[in-house]
Amino acid sequence: MPVNPPELSPPLPVAGFRIGTASCGVKSADLRGKRMDLTMIATDVDCRAAGTFTQNRLRAACVDLGEAAIREHGEHIRGIVANSGNANAGTGIREEAWAQMMIDAAAEALGVDSKQVLSASTGVIGTPFPIERIEAGIREAASCNADWRLAAEAIRTTDTFAKWASCKVGEYTITGIAKGSGMIHPNMATMLGFIATDAPLTQAQLQPILKRAVDQSFNSISVDGDTSTNDTVYLLSSGIGLGHAPLADTQAFATALETLCIELAQMIVRDGEGVSKFVTIHIRGARTEAEARHVGRTIAVSPLVKTAFAGSDANWGRIIAAAGNAGVEFDPDCITLRCNDVIMMENGNLHPDYRDADGMAVFARDEFSITLDLGMGDAHATVWTGDLTHEYITINAEYRT
Repeated sequence: MPVNPPELSPPLPVAGFRIGTASCGVKSADLRGKRMDLTMIATDVDCRAAGTFTQNRLRAACVDLGEAAIREHGEHIRGIVANSGNANAGTGIREEAWAQMMIDAAAEALGVDSKQVLSASTGVIGTPFPIERIEAGIREAASCNADWRLAAEAIRTTDTFAKWASCKVGEYTITGIAKGSGMIHPNMATMLGFIATDAPLTQAQLQPILKRAVDQSFNSISVDGDTSTNDTVYLLSSGIGLGHAPLADTQAFATALETLCIELAQMIVRDGEGVSKFVTIHIRGARTEAEARHVGRTIAVSPLVKTAFAGSDANWGRIIAAAGNAGVEFDPDCITLRCNDVIMMENGNLHPDYRDADGMAVFARDEFSITLDLGMGDAHATVWTGDLTHEYITINAEYRT
């Protein structure tokens, strides 16, 4: 079960966007019967688009095609098509052909040029792609009679709940959906994330705004330390809110987008495979933000740290040992470590008032925070992670069965 899953308000519609879903029979049926496994996001106008993509060297073809489309046609995007259940990755030369066929089918169904369509896939790696079923689902989804909630449902794989978020920036709307539960250690993106807005921004404005938001959110979470082959986040702007009125404050939009992405990213950790605890790791006193985030991510992926979380064992020596393995320079005599309000170490020394029972009480909670001050500077970063349980092993040992 996810850790304190949020109660989500209905997602807000976004001017210029229509949603469709379909069942292609790629995802296994559940007790409710067939599962939606294809999402279509169609646009009424040419949209400006930005994207961030996995840095895994074994990148799925849909990632490469999407990155090229953003670079070459990012001012004229007309849709996104995404399937779940099969990643269309690790299948050699057929992979790109299948990905292009998926894009071509969506373009034909929407009546637009193939160069204007982005695609994404998620699911099992190294399995032949059922392109005929995908194409049939695309024709069905093109009727666009669904909504953002159903789109979020259709991109799930092992997720136990659909993930969406909406917010307003003045009179403009931002709505995003995401999926992810395992293979989560993003490097430039999350498993899949699609965000739409009617705010009038150019592509040149969107790309740095998205990159900053992703760094502060999806690049700051970890479930198991594995970066997917298919990680992608797309941000599309129709620009038709309020009849093309100019956006007076791009910083307000950037702040709202960052908050929305953090909300989605935290949902992914809360829904992490086998996760029973939600842990916030604050790194303070670093020389740079990048070093702070790297130390936090190193702690977040340590199996010894994560199993201590799972066992409610305040074995905080594992935390500082993981920090020391990050390859970031710091003086051990300057570090301070606390868990919630319990101080374990201060200025490199065991705190005289620390009692192990106090640490154990904090580690036993469903949610808690760790703060490590390196004493080297003023930079800081926050990372979110969970524990590593027997259930994670069960889920992934039986993933294809």
